[in-house]
Amino acid sequence: MPKSRFDLIVLGATGFTGRQLVRALRRQAAGRGLKLALAGRRPEALAELAGADFAALPADLDQPESIEALARRGRVLLNLAGPYAERGEAVLLACLQANCHHLDLSGETFWMRRMVQRHHALALRRKTLAVHSCGYEALPFDLCAQGAAQALQDRGGERLAGLNIAVHFTGPQLARLGDAISGGTLASMRMVLAHDHGNSLQRMDCLLPEDLPEGWNANAVALANAAPLSPWWDDAAGSVLAPTLPAPFVNPPLLLRSAALAPARFAPSFRYREGLAMRDLAERLLAPFSRHAPDSDSLLARWTLAGLGGASLAAQWSAAAAIAAPLAAFASATQSDAARQALQTLLERFGPKPGEGPSDAALDAMGYELHWQARGEAGTALSGKLSARGHPGYRSTPEMMAAVGLALAEGRLGRGRAGVLSPGAAFGPEALPLLHDAGLTWTIDDEAA
Repeated sequence: MPKSRFDLIVLGATGFTGRQLVRALRRQAAGRGLKLALAGRRPEALAELAGADFAALPADLDQPESIEALARRGRVLLNLAGPYAERGEAVLLACLQANCHHLDLSGETFWMRRMVQRHHALALRRKTLAVHSCGYEALPFDLCAQGAAQALQDRGGERLAGLNIAVHFTGPQLARLGDAISGGTLASMRMVLAHDHGNSLQRMDCLLPEDLPEGWNANAVALANAAPLSPWWDDAAGSVLAPTLPAPFVNPPLLLRSAALAPARFAPSFRYREGLAMRDLAERLLAPFSRHAPDSDSLLARWTLAGLGGASLAAQWSAAAAIAAPLAAFASATQSDAARQALQTLLERFGPKPGEGPSDAALDAMGYELHWQARGEAGTALSGKLSARGHPGYRSTPEMMAAVGLALAEGRLGRGRAGVLSPGAAFGPEALPLLHDAGLTWTIDDEAA
């Protein structure tokens, strides 16, 4: 008899992010009648993690037949078994051949480019999805673009010509590198240094489709959307912005791929920019000093109390520069073998290891907001916010991946779509309300009106 098929399978569940994903699936899938499974090569660890809610399936990445058999048993596979540049292609290909949708958390754009070139046509023929970066990078950013583009279409038939996003972290300040960047993210950065001999960190057009829509030009897209590697002032945010963490090189290529695959809603001149707002950080640093400000209505007192004086600006620029410098070094390191090796050594020495992460209390206390500003071709301006609960990488990422994976398994997302795609192209703006279960809320500023 043929083996039963599962609605959703998790590969790589025993790592730190994997365990958080199992936690999210257990909560979100309750009462939905779906068949779920965890897969790996350590049956004891899987059985303990699975409990009564998941089946435990054998899978060994060193045995291709094992992965092929696993893919044939699933409708959707959530692949957390990175780093993807070394271990991901065989899993992705097995899923496409078995008509099993494949979702990953890759941040390795050079590897994504390779998967598009090698397997996009097969995915189209098999009417199956392979979706990269289904976590903090780049799903919420990409879906913000999708929501803004749809809103402009609905209100006046305009295409989206520009989108700026300012990232605000909420909750307690980060205490150490491991609290901000996961071991999996560091592993992806090491893969870039080890294997990316192309230009994926410099060319934000690296994931554009080969057949571009009318009016689109790859060189123009690359010039207009170069990832900023130095701080800048943003009037709309009222803040100095720094390049986004953990890396400013991942989201833009994915958003641009989504835009080029939806030319009816995105203009050929579409320009995207994101940055990390420094004002919040500076105000926290200055809060102890503001308590000693004079109790008066003077302008100086109000500035001090609000943390918006010259000290705040100096703190913003300094913090932004401290973030920008190593990211710029990382981008330039891919052009030199000696620099690659030096930076790899630093990452291995000081970065967190895969499987490490903060406590549950720390994960729940954090959050983030994406403040977006959109501009249509005819000049219409829209703005809004995406608010999320939990640590961006360790809590929000598994919650989001669980939400879209379950919706895809139930047929509520991805209908009529296929290919090796970015999240926005695969799921569209209809995914935004489905992320409520993951703790995300997307709004337009005049939505109440």
